[in-house]
Amino acid sequence: MIDIDIKRIAEDIKNIKIQGASNIELSAISGIIRHIQKSKTNGSEFLADVTENINILIKQRPNEPKLRNSMNYILSKAKLNQMLDNRDKLIEDIKKYEENTKKANDRIAEIASQMIAPGMKVLTHCHSTLVEMTLKKAFDKGVNFEVYCTETRPLLQGRITAENLCKYGIKTTLIVDSSVTAYMKDIDLFFTGADVVFSDGAIMNKVGTHCISIIAKEFKTPHIILTSTHCCESDNLTRITEKIEDRSPDEVWEKEDRPEKLNIKNPAFDIVPSDLIDKFITEEGVLSPDMLFLWINRSKI
Repeated sequence: MIDIDIKRIAEDIKNIKIQGASNIELSAISGIIRHIQKSKTNGSEFLADVTENINILIKQRPNEPKLRNSMNYILSKAKLNQMLDNRDKLIEDIKKYEENTKKANDRIAEIASQMIAPGMKVLTHCHSTLVEMTLKKAFDKGVNFEVYCTETRPLLQGRITAENLCKYGIKTTLIVDSSVTAYMKDIDLFFTGADVVFSDGAIMNKVGTHCISIIAKEFKTPHIILTSTHCCESDNLTRITEKIEDRSPDEVWEKEDRPEKLNIKNPAFDIVPSDLIDKFITEEGVLSPDMLFLWINRSKI
């Protein structure tokens, strides 16, 4: 049976009230911990129940390997600790994983913050928890810099970044997505997160990332990806077979207001090839796309 708390989290993930790979992952982990703490079932009944609740979370955003990897870890631990007598051990293992995930995110933000020098202008697209953490860490160190955020249509997630940074005291400018070329000549760093990191070093991220990355390459502005290795897909075929989520056309133009026979496409993500990416900042350190490829495929080499 689906836990009411899990159902709420799933709906918030689907409706992008919870967004960003890191926030989605941590929200799901926290929800599953609470569900396990409440459960009084044993053995196969417990395992089936946990599996059902994990599946409802995973199904909401098919392009989120960070969520899948975390839920698979929890499921593997649940299989080893199915009985009530082992419940404390299971919860302890999951909480340790949750804490290590938070530490990894903090390490990524700390490494990336060291790249921001006084006077720099940093561009970001959409809303990434890791990018926001990085910018706040640099600000806390007394670095004087400026951030440019794209609106990120059609759901305007860039406004979340802009609002959060402004409240923190960081000098922030919001620009419309199509105006990036006008400002890129003055941008020193282009920071984004990644929803998926493929085994060849390419990434999938919020739609619009690819075209901005092309512009950054033209202006010799490094595109730097802030991501946990939990976002990595080890299957070499995933990039070919990964289906990009196509969201409701109502997000672009509400049905009652748009022409009756108008066709609208609303992909949630696009794919940025590795040759447009300067480097990855991960909990394992700073990696080039080639080095990240070796890290992801280390067991096959």
